[in-house]
Amino acid sequence: MPRVSYTEDEVAEAMLDATDNGLSQSKSAQKREIPRSTLGDRLRGLPSRSEVTQPAQLLSKPEESRLVAWILRQEALGYAPSHSQVRATVNALLRQQGREKPVGVHWLARFMKRHPSIKTKIGKRQEASRFNCFTPTAVNWYFDIRESEYGWIKPGDTVNVDEGGIMAGFGLDFLVIGSSDPKTKASSNAPSPALGLAFSKPSLQLAVF
Repeated sequence: MPRVSYTEDEVAEAMLDATDNGLSQSKSAQKREIPRSTLGDRLRGLPSRSEVTQPAQLLSKPEESRLVAWILRQEALGYAPSHSQVRATVNALLRQQGREKPVGVHWLARFMKRHPSIKTKIGKRQEASRFNCFTPTAVNWYFDIRESEYGWIKPGDTVNVDEGGIMAGFGLDFLVIGSSDPKTKASSNAPSPALGLAFSKPSLQLAVF
């Protein structure tokens, strides 16, 4: 049964379940104990009922929820974003909305304070050779084989056994943003031209290609 109160991070996690983890909207809402209608509204980019009465923020609540979901998705892919990548993402969105002033020095710290499901952690680098092998051709080849040989397996029954992810870079580890769950390891790489960000309005849509 849905709870009377829930956090924006729980909404973001439910959105991630529905968009990336193979759960239906109904099961995602049930898992996080939030109303299904609320999850559906947020997935369509609609604001929360309380948003009108909230103090003005740089990003709206739905946009922040999608940014949190994107950060968690990137970490799950082995591509936990650095502080500078998150700031660049937000600045790009602001420019798309006609706002040229970039985020302030303390914006990221306040953003993470509003969303305790994410935090700063040490990212583990991977060798560049692994990342260089991650090409569109290789990905398409993998999914062709997966669909032909293992298409009968449900998404919910699959497990990613490569905890390191597919990363690039070398040298010292550095700070990234990822899940506050201590069991979740973060892997990342130095800023790379392979990272592309796509946005669409009115809601924040982020994609990596």
